[in-house]
Amino acid sequence: MNDYFCPLTIWGVLTIWSLYIGLYRTHVDRVRAGLSPSPQEENRFSRLITSLLTTPNQDRPFHIEAALLSCLLIISGVFWFVLFFSDTIRYYALLDYHPPWLLPVGFVLAFLWERVWANLIPRRFSAGKHLLFHLKVGFTLMILIRFLCLPFSFLVNLLEKSILSISPQSEESKTEGNEVADHIRTLGMESSNMDPEVVEIVGNTLEMSQLHVQDAMIPRNQVQILDDQDSLEKNMEIARTCGHTRLPLCAGNLDHCSGIIHVKYAFRLLSEGAPIDLDSLARSPALLSSEEPLPVALRKMMKWKVHMALVRDEFGGIDGVITLEDILEEVVGEIQDEFDADEHAVEQLAGGKWRVPGLTPVHELPDELKLVEDEDEEELTSFGGFVTRELGRIPEKGETVNLQHLEVDILEADETRVLSTEVTLSEEPQDPEEEE
Repeated sequence: MNDYFCPLTIWGVLTIWSLYIGLYRTHVDRVRAGLSPSPQEENRFSRLITSLLTTPNQDRPFHIEAALLSCLLIISGVFWFVLFFSDTIRYYALLDYHPPWLLPVGFVLAFLWERVWANLIPRRFSAGKHLLFHLKVGFTLMILIRFLCLPFSFLVNLLEKSILSISPQSEESKTEGNEVADHIRTLGMESSNMDPEVVEIVGNTLEMSQLHVQDAMIPRNQVQILDDQDSLEKNMEIARTCGHTRLPLCAGNLDHCSGIIHVKYAFRLLSEGAPIDLDSLARSPALLSSEEPLPVALRKMMKWKVHMALVRDEFGGIDGVITLEDILEEVVGEIQDEFDADEHAVEQLAGGKWRVPGLTPVHELPDELKLVEDEDEEELTSFGGFVTRELGRIPEKGETVNLQHLEVDILEADETRVLSTEVTLSEEPQDPEEEE
């Protein structure tokens, strides 16, 4: 009996472990399907379930951990069955050898055992009255298995990146979501019962699943920040004139952001004559990965109840920020209120001149100002980026440069970008290096 106790104990522990990891996975599936309510209480195990719900729907939670436990459960089950039945058969049948059918039969029995305890029984428990009790009991096991599987998760993620780099996603699979969205738009246009705006929103919503945070974020060089190394007066002036309701509080730049400030609290203290401490007003910043799918980012920001989050790159630096409004604009289009200036609009002036904001997309320039781009150069997105690239530096305010067929007067610029320009057609294109 002692020879069976150790493998039987291991097999039993793995069985209970597989039961609870199956229960958590099944419960998350039921919540996503609307069959069970989301956890309302603020406790440890409910936060774990909420974090699992923020993962993409195509990735079942604990998939690496569940696969590892299933393998160990089947292996230990086969070992115990073979050990037990081989001794039993030799004792009662007086055989000195292992029957050849013993190993496959042991595998079948171990496999069926694993399916029952890792799949069928968790389904039964997830729809039962004692679900809350079982979730609390299994919480410690879930934390432990997640910790133990960290090396395996790292290796699997590394393998996934290697495979994707060797065999990149085909253009057909990349555009599959867009084709579905276009098909819905076409059906909506052919139907007289569906509003065109609704059709467009539905199509944009489907296309959003193909986007990542980096596709909607505000780049760091366009983010207005409050610097805690500056005076309070300067920071309050920035808050008063920038037109934003939330601003990152940083020590020099976004890589050292200590929190996000809602300016209404600062102005409320100012109106009451109370002292203002920006550090005490700042809320800890939420962090998102630039490679995170946009729907997942939206779900996380709603769960965290934040309107602005910092976007982290693969090296731990900050690429920029993203807001709920940025994500919403991917669905309904650009949102502007009566206080927003049209930052990208090109204004034609008298005398054959144009006022061109630095953020104006290159493809939105008037035909007279169209630029000739080198195919070997990186694709441009803004007119200010074009000026900076051609000069090899950021121009200063009041500077005049000749680029291709354009004479560009820099009306406004800071240390990071060109803000506003006045453009005149020149007779002959000039090289910026000759001008210097």
